[in-house]
Amino acid sequence: MKLLSIVFSVTLAGILFTGCRTSAGTSVVMNHETGGSVIYEGNTRLHNSVSVTAVTYDKVPAGLNRVNIQLSSLIQRSQHLQYRIAWFNAEGMEIDADTRTYRPLVLQGLDTVTVTGVANSPAAVTSRLRLREWRAAR
Repeated sequence: MKLLSIVFSVTLAGILFTGCRTSAGTSVVMNHETGGSVIYEGNTRLHNSVSVTAVTYDKVPAGLNRVNIQLSSLIQRSQHLQYRIAWFNAEGMEIDADTRTYRPLVLQGLDTVTVTGVANSPAAVTSRLRLREWRAAR
């Protein structure tokens, strides 16, 4: 019984410690061939405080895909967020994942901002916006 109690305590502490360090976020998957987008919510606080209001696609003069994602705040206080746009090829493999870092984004209360990402390869056909709370990511 004492061993079971110790195992439970260690497991619970591990879950709590891991829960404080990880930060599930919101992902928006965009397909540049069909023009569709799918939103995956991994953080209920972000789901209730940030909305994706528009997604547009175009090409830069070099022929690479570019995505513009409009985010709107649903709450009155400022939000300190981080975002990252990942690009994927036709097979669904992420292209050059190591070069894409999270960037800071301050979304003021009830404000709207647009984040932009340019593909790093002509093979990029889809992209995914990853959005997370900055304070949870530290």
